[in-house]
Amino acid sequence: MARGSNGRRPSAKDQQRAARGLLVVAGLLCLALVGGVGALYALISSAASAPALTPAEDGVVEILQDEEAPEEPAEPEKPADDRAADLALDPEKKTDWAFDGTGEKTVYLTFDDGPSDNTPRVLEVLGRYGINATFFVTGHEPDKAHYIKDAYEAGNSIGLHSMTHNYDEIYVSEEAFFSDLEAVGNMVKEQIGFVPFLTRFPGGASNTISANYCPGIMTALAQDVPARGYQYYDWNVSSGDASGTNVAVDTLVADSCVEGYTNVMLLFHDSNTKDTTPDALPQIIEYYLERGYKFEPITREAFVCHHGVNN
Repeated sequence: MARGSNGRRPSAKDQQRAARGLLVVAGLLCLALVGGVGALYALISSAASAPALTPAEDGVVEILQDEEAPEEPAEPEKPADDRAADLALDPEKKTDWAFDGTGEKTVYLTFDDGPSDNTPRVLEVLGRYGINATFFVTGHEPDKAHYIKDAYEAGNSIGLHSMTHNYDEIYVSEEAFFSDLEAVGNMVKEQIGFVPFLTRFPGGASNTISANYCPGIMTALAQDVPARGYQYYDWNVSSGDASGTNVAVDTLVADSCVEGYTNVMLLFHDSNTKDTTPDALPQIIEYYLERGYKFEPITREAFVCHHGVNN
């Protein structure tokens, strides 16, 4: 037993006091040891999760930051209603096209080259008979573009014809054609909220003028336009209003009223030089109504009329 500095043996009370002091010191040492181990573990974990170091080309060590995950592509806008969804361009949509006709006596009145000052006149006649048609529109007259919305809201279908309708611009290459088609599609979208799937080639798929600018382009477009989700529509009856300015009403009626067709895809023009076209419409409509035909706008269920391709 150790003795104190005075040579006497420590009392029991002193021994207890010393023992308690040793216990306190031992406890503090244990706490310090545990804390040190925890800190060491945290340090190791932090090092393991830290970005890797890599030497740059100049020998300087750089920290590689985690790359941010690429954002998911935005979902295409969905049309607000079923009618718009049916008429909207959708390359993924599968359609059983009626190339052989619908089997029902149907007239599809179609109007190219608008909108124009004659568009309200055409809409008035259609409304008077409670029927609808299809307007293949252009960008010729931007100040008349609001008529596109009027026609659509009245129940008519809107198709894409051309932004410029200049053959020497749109038929120089497929790239030029699709650039023009996109432009007119965007114009229509501003009016009705979506890009329609239906389109009509200026001059029709059978035109040969395009060969002056790009031989073979119509053969390519006849395949590539549908491949991009569009469908193109030609005609099997023409009113003849494209043959001149304000063709006589009697001539338009005679050319438009034909026999022998179950599905009539009838071509008219909606432009400022076709004032007689709205005048001829009532006689043409009544002719077909008397023979049991119904009138429909073009939809995915409509007859698809294709010309033979000549370029």
